[in-house]
Amino acid sequence: MRVARLETLVLIAAGLLSTGVGAQTVYKCGNTYSQLPCPDATVINADQRTREQKAQADQATARDARAATAMENARLQQEKADLAANTPKAPAKAASASKPRKSELKKKKKKDADTLVARSPATKKAATAKPAGKASSPS
Repeated sequence: MRVARLETLVLIAAGLLSTGVGAQTVYKCGNTYSQLPCPDATVINADQRTREQKAQADQATARDARAATAMENARLQQEKADLAANTPKAPAKAASASKPRKSELKKKKKKDADTLVARSPATKKAATAKPAGKASSPS
């Protein structure tokens, strides 16, 4: 977390320092343009805007940024309202839901609450076989 903050601060500082270099001097050397002067170079102003035009552009940029922020806040408020309106409420208990039906009770007894019992094959055979000593006796 601390490294991410440091990286963010470095990027912000680099961005601030690079904005001051916006208008560099451009030199025309024959048919080529360069940032470095050459013999018989002609200095060319790369930014043809006047100070008034630059101020107007800066004002338009600031106005657009304020409008974008206002639109984002309005969108977030609308999303929050939509989420609150579309969130389902807890269903009310019905009178019939409180009493289980007889058929449901029988099914629950038969299923034995989804329990699993492991038995070996020998145990299964012994449980299903009839005891030999207890044959039907005459009464």
